[in-house]
Amino acid sequence: MKPIKSTLIATAFLCSLPLFSQSTFSSSLPVKPGKGVTVTGTVECAGKPVAGVIVSDGYEVTKTDKKGAYYLKSKKQNPQVFITAPSGYEIYRDDVVPQFWADFNLPADKLERHDFRLDKVDNTNHAVIVITDVHLANQRNDVKIFSGPYTDRIREEVKKLNDNGIRTYTLNLGDASWDAYWYGHNFKINDFRTALNNAEYPTAVYSCMGNHDNNAQTPCDENTDFNASLPYQKTFGPRYYSQNIGNVHYVFLDNIHYINKPTEQPFYTDVYSNRNYVEDFTPEQLAWLRKDLANVSYDTPVVLAMHGPMFRWKKYNYKKHWSELTPEIMIRTDNASTRELLDILKPYKDVHSVCGHSHNQCLIRLPKEMQNFTEHNISGTCGAWWRTRATGLRNLCPDGTPAAFEIFQSDGKNLKWNHHTYEYSPEQTFFAWDMNEVKKYFSNNAEVKAYLTMYPNSTDYSDVGDNYVYVNVWAWDQDGKLKITENGKELPVEMVREENPLYTAAYLVRNTVWINSFNNAKYKNPTKFQLFRAKASTPDAPVEISWTDYFGKETKSTLNRPAPFSTDDLELTL
Repeated sequence: MKPIKSTLIATAFLCSLPLFSQSTFSSSLPVKPGKGVTVTGTVECAGKPVAGVIVSDGYEVTKTDKKGAYYLKSKKQNPQVFITAPSGYEIYRDDVVPQFWADFNLPADKLERHDFRLDKVDNTNHAVIVITDVHLANQRNDVKIFSGPYTDRIREEVKKLNDNGIRTYTLNLGDASWDAYWYGHNFKINDFRTALNNAEYPTAVYSCMGNHDNNAQTPCDENTDFNASLPYQKTFGPRYYSQNIGNVHYVFLDNIHYINKPTEQPFYTDVYSNRNYVEDFTPEQLAWLRKDLANVSYDTPVVLAMHGPMFRWKKYNYKKHWSELTPEIMIRTDNASTRELLDILKPYKDVHSVCGHSHNQCLIRLPKEMQNFTEHNISGTCGAWWRTRATGLRNLCPDGTPAAFEIFQSDGKNLKWNHHTYEYSPEQTFFAWDMNEVKKYFSNNAEVKAYLTMYPNSTDYSDVGDNYVYVNVWAWDQDGKLKITENGKELPVEMVREENPLYTAAYLVRNTVWINSFNNAKYKNPTKFQLFRAKASTPDAPVEISWTDYFGKETKSTLNRPAPFSTDDLELTL
């Protein structure tokens, strides 16, 4: 990583963004800074010093002394200094983003001072709202929807938590913006922060950056990844840092290495680049993480927040009953840096990662013999890039599940989590379809016929046997329990890998036939996702479906058959 370069693009962009105002609380430092110290300051709460607070520039790590002062020998290779809030404190904020960092404003060899303020709170019992892939681009009514009904939905959950004495925060996992449209739609990463404030978003927001949160006008060279991140850093802070909330240690990482190769023709207005990237962790980031975790005991729960998922299901033996599956795990970003990260975390007893990027919901637990690590890949807030919402339907993600967020709660050192959709009742946790009726719809619907003419490799479900019921569990967990019953008799349930019929009808058909984009490369044949099915004995008997999650919460629904299939259930109620 190289020191910041003052390119015209970076300078113009940074000057357009709001600056933090860091107040000086003490008139003078307790001691004179020693040789080599280039950054110093104090950390105080209600005018009193706070000792033992971690302070870092992403390379060096130090602590405040008993008088609340820190002295950092920084080369200012990153553009900021930041603090890690201790348990029992919150970082002062005057808008939605806590002021946990300060921008360097003097040359690397010059001493500068930055002070920080904490507020004392009891956050042992706390919750974090996890959102990801909001993808605001000032199109398809996205800003209005997110700032209105979606933020209101989050506000409902925050109120419930606060009414029960649970302090609540938000983790934003990246792709809050959309690099391709920063200039053509005049909506950049700082506009996302503005949107949060205008919506009076109900909690403090800590963020990590995604691939689309980079400045797509950054020239492609050895410093692209660093320079392209500068607008983000000015708006939401360092690319990697940590915070303690209650007894949980939260680490925010950047696993997107932005390359941004140039193109001769613009992808979109004033963006002459293909915005490509690779997923990895820089050596500097991992070296900092080792220093950061040196202050964290092995029995402390660790939650990593990053944009890209690290794992995926390699394959299932679909012929077995789903409860008997022992899925093979593989590292999705299989490189030395990912393996080093796992090695750093191996001593910790309870590690979770939360991530986005795929827009799909997926939970993976590593085998215990490998290490205690659970990855939560969270559904995208935008669903499939706001496109089903734009055609008058509720938002669906590419795996056919509704747009959603997760809430993690800690009562000390125990973590629990719940899946929450933006547009459905909390009592609904799955879609269920009578496949006899799905086959009729795909056989008779004129729009589907037109779509299948252009995409013959997409399925019409004609090869599905008679009397099958399919279930799409929105937040499936291999340690949960799915039960399907007909006339009091439990049916054998198997997992299959299929195209999701609701997503095909609501997204793929509408986004090809409706807007006449046949053979457009953006609308490929759908990916196959895990679904569950059971074969009923008759075409008209009602079927009871029950899903019990990892924590024992059960939700039930009855599918009265025949159950006509359509996109009507997705219609918005305005």
